[in-house]
Amino acid sequence: MCTLAAGGKMAVVTVPLPPLGCWIHPSVRVRRSPIEGWGLFTADALALGTVVLRLGGQLVTDELLRARLVTAAADPAQPYVDTMTVDNNLHLVIPPGDPVHYGNHSCDPNLWYVDPYSFSARRDIESGEELTNDYATTTGVPNWEMDCLCGSVTCRRRVTGQDWNLPELQRRYGGHWTPGLRRPRSAHSPDDHASPHGTVCCPTCLADVRTQ
Repeated sequence: MCTLAAGGKMAVVTVPLPPLGCWIHPSVRVRRSPIEGWGLFTADALALGTVVLRLGGQLVTDELLRARLVTAAADPAQPYVDTMTVDNNLHLVIPPGDPVHYGNHSCDPNLWYVDPYSFSARRDIESGEELTNDYATTTGVPNWEMDCLCGSVTCRRRVTGQDWNLPELQRRYGGHWTPGLRRPRSAHSPDDHASPHGTVCCPTCLADVRTQ
């Protein structure tokens, strides 16, 4: 256990520190996606439970993340900020330019969250399939939302930062959530996942200021 400091405020880090960079399975390729823009696809069959993605980067507090978002929003030349909520007042900032940025959402994903930084195959995955995860399992921003074009039978049409509260998703994914979202709802205060930038929020967590 360690702490992060920002502006005199401390955040207790109760999860392992992440690696500096991300890791993707050797079979993963970046291709045009029928869901949105570019996506991640597998060139080979992947068995249930295979670890496909391990996220890395830097852990930051709410305050440090807000500062990065302000800088990125003010200068289009800055790389976009892609983050994932790890716990209350604790976010993983993923290195810019990493292929994991292209992971798309699906309401019936074939990947799910298995530890603070890793996603594994939720089922057997066939060669050529797009690799997706449900953003509800890593997003707790109350005022974030997006239209969904995943095309699955269970498509919610609209994905929001409140979807982690849905009982059917809690039953479907069991313990496959980020640590902050895995806790009982009563453990969260209204400001635990407050967005510092309103609409500038990413599908995979608190903010994704894209320059695509």
